[in-house]
Amino acid sequence: MKPPRYSQQSLPPYRYLPTRDPHPGIHPEGHSYGKVEEKLTYIDPQDWKKNQAYLYGLDLFNHGYFWEAHEAWEAVWLTTKKFDAYGQYLQSLIQFSAALLKLYGGNKRGFDKLYGEAWRRMEFVLSQIKEENWMGLAIENWLKKMEKFFQASSDPQGKITDPLIRENFPFLKLET
Repeated sequence: MKPPRYSQQSLPPYRYLPTRDPHPGIHPEGHSYGKVEEKLTYIDPQDWKKNQAYLYGLDLFNHGYFWEAHEAWEAVWLTTKKFDAYGQYLQSLIQFSAALLKLYGGNKRGFDKLYGEAWRRMEFVLSQIKEENWMGLAIENWLKKMEKFFQASSDPQGKITDPLIRENFPFLKLET
């Protein structure tokens, strides 16, 4: 299944995996080496359709660029109050992305820790919002898909594979 796209930005030439690939921003062969990061300004969560960094993070996540999605969302998170629903929503997406990166890299312990933290943050968001969709995402439905995916990702043999090759990968699909 081909995931949806929400931004016009090109995807990087490779999906960064620590210990396998050159670090995107530090290594001279990294896909973002020398790139100057623009400082973002606050965009209200109600205006999420105008938030290009948020939308690009969704594209990155949906195409398996978990480290890169983390970076895109962190830039947006830095503009928030951090502990309100907006900040915690972004922090949760960052941690789910980081958990998938750990899973892809074979670090089950790191995966379990980040997954739990991300889940708790998203539960906080659900307790704070009144909308069914937050920033375009039907959170409760997505969490159900995420839970099903993560339960299926626990291979009894301990074999870790690329999360994207699993048929039930929980793409972030927005209600626009």
